[in-house]
Order: sequence, then structure tokens, then C-alpha cells
Amino acid sequence: MVRRTKADALTTRNELLDAAERLFSKRGVSNTSMMQVAEAAGVTRGAIYHHFENKLDLIYALMERVSLPVDEMRDELRKEHENEPLHQLRERCLHIVHQVQNDPHMQALVNILCHKCEYIEDTLPIHMRHLSGRNECIDECVKLIELAQKQGSVARDVDPRITIISMFGLIDGLFYNWLLDTEYFDLMTAARSGLDNYLRGITKQGA
Repeated sequence: MVRRTKADALTTRNELLDAAERLFSKRGVSNTSMMQVAEAAGVTRGAIYHHFENKLDLIYALMERVSLPVDEMRDELRKEHENEPLHQLRERCLHIVHQVQNDPHMQALVNILCHKCEYIEDTLPIHMRHLSGRNECIDECVKLIELAQKQGSVARDVDPRITIISMFGLIDGLFYNWLLDTEYFDLMTAARSGLDNYLRGITKQGA
């Protein structure tokens, strides 16, 4: 009986997340209430507040739902390609692009953060959480460029932090524009071409 209760609770939680994902994607975060999410999931007010304190809590849970595969990918690349920092960097980027293009949950979350979440006072914590994750990722990628410089494959006069921030701008810009019209161009093709050209520009000739 206890096992069934836990399973039911997990099912309800996932249904609430799916409902929040749909409504946030359609209506935006600010224009969606907790009760609307509960109604869309077919549960009571008490049920949604049992699982989630507020909309911020829902957004955080949506983030966590897609973060595990990303973390696993990062750890696997680090183990298998420890001495290939540029390969790690390229594959990390392309893995995220693949998820945005093919994983409905990741695609919905990126769309919500890019297009459906007004960063006003009520949702400012979402913005700060997003920035924190982004900055942590930037710091990790900067270390990969620094390692590539030590190995001699990236020129010494390249600024690692500016290089990574610019690269993030490239990928984020592709996400933003592709989500406006997913039929206009193939995201992976554009990302692979743009990323390869970018990395070629910072790589020493003949390295």
C-alpha cells in the first residue's frame, strides 16, 4: 500500500509538471496561476500545494527534470576525453542543442525561459537561478579553453572568458530564433556549422 501511495504521488507530481509546462508555454509564467495548473492536471488546490509551494517551485522542478541527462553527459565526456578540452566543449554544446531540438521537456523549458517568462519582481528568483546555472557552466567551459591553451591548441592571446561568453551568445541566439519558428531552419545543422567555424577561429593553425 505504501509503495502504491508513493507511486501515485510521483504520478501526480509529473502530471502537475506536464500541465505547468503546457500552460507556461502557451500563456506565460506571469499569466498562469497555480489553480490553473491544478485544474489542467485534474487535481485539487490541496494536491498542487502538497507538491509545489508556488510557481517558482514549479519552474525549479522543470529545470531539475532536464538537468540530470545534462549532468550525466558532462561527467561522461570529462572521463572519456579528459585531455581533449575542445572536443569536450564541442560535444557539450551539441548535446544541449540536440536536447533542445528533440526532447519536448527541454525544448519547452528553453522556450519558457526565452519567450514566456517576464523577469519582473515576482519572477526575479527564476532569473537569478537561471543566471547562476549559466555562470557555473561558463566557469567550467572557461577551464576547458585554459587547458587547451596549456596544450598549445588555442592561441595564448585568446581571452578564455570572452571566448566562452561569445560562444554562449551564438548558441543562445540560435535557440531564441529557432524557437520563434522551428520550421525556418534546422537547429542542429546551424549549430554544428556555427560552432565549428567559431572553434576553428580560436584554434592555432595546424594544431
